[in-house]
Amino acid sequence: MNSEILYEFHPDSSDRLYLWLGIAIAIGAFFLTYYFLKQPKQGREHTKAALIAMLFFFTGLMATGTAFFSGWSLRKQGKVVLQSEQIQIGNSTIPFEQIGKIYYKKDKQSSIFQAVEGTTTITFLVIEEKGGITHALSEEQFPIGEIRSRLEEIFATNKPQ
Repeated sequence: MNSEILYEFHPDSSDRLYLWLGIAIAIGAFFLTYYFLKQPKQGREHTKAALIAMLFFFTGLMATGTAFFSGWSLRKQGKVVLQSEQIQIGNSTIPFEQIGKIYYKKDKQSSIFQAVEGTTTITFLVIEEKGGITHALSEEQFPIGEIRSRLEEIFATNKPQ
């Protein structure tokens, strides 16, 4: 069932930046590790070069991990596509007849690093299917207000008389 694509929303995230930054730093750090280990030195200079190479190696490992997990996050996010008869969230496709409820949910998180009574509030757009499956879109990654208003607009125009 192919239906007309009405709106398409891509995630707002800096994962792509961190992916490429991590790759570049990892390449540079591993090159510098190799460079410091290949230098012929004796005594204290050899020890100092080995320690510096070890620091660059650990920097390269951290950058590789950052690149890997940023790429993984980028791949898992997906996009939201509103079509005339269904909504696609990542790899999931939900016909409008299967949508039970659409609502906002606020999640408050406190941290030991914030001031007293300091909390971070993140709003999610929750789309519940009639079968019990729930999809949540974060305001940090998607324009959830616009997505909800577009969904209500589509529901209003496709409402049976």
